[in-house]
Amino acid sequence: MNERFEERRHFYRHPSSVPVECRVEGHSDFRPHEMRDVSHGGIAFISGKAYELGDVIELRFPSLTHPESVKGEIVWTAELSDNGAGQYINGLSFHSETDHYHGRIVEQICYIEDYRRQQREENGRDLSSREAAAEWITANAADFPN
Repeated sequence: MNERFEERRHFYRHPSSVPVECRVEGHSDFRPHEMRDVSHGGIAFISGKAYELGDVIELRFPSLTHPESVKGEIVWTAELSDNGAGQYINGLSFHSETDHYHGRIVEQICYIEDYRRQQREENGRDLSSREAAAEWITANAADFPN
């Protein structure tokens, strides 16, 4: 495990199931990965390979219309030993203030999508993304950290 992984977190991370696609900036095609969690400081995602520390990664979120993509730097990577399938978890720190801001948007969207899914599963309510956003923002925006 990379020693930077051992550092204490500065931001609370939230589990997320929003699909993410990644590529090393300027190289290769985007490939689908599983987002593990998100905070306004960065994103952790699972992939079939370990990215190199310092790689600049471009991320996009196919289920979201904004932001189109964000960039960040790989700051830690570790093999997932619990599944034995050559899977890695990669930690990405947002690359710029703009990407940091977009990360906050993604974090909020993750909350909204989780709320939408919860309403469908627990209450049988099939909300549109817009309806879920309106309800979630009304109920929770004041408590969302700045």
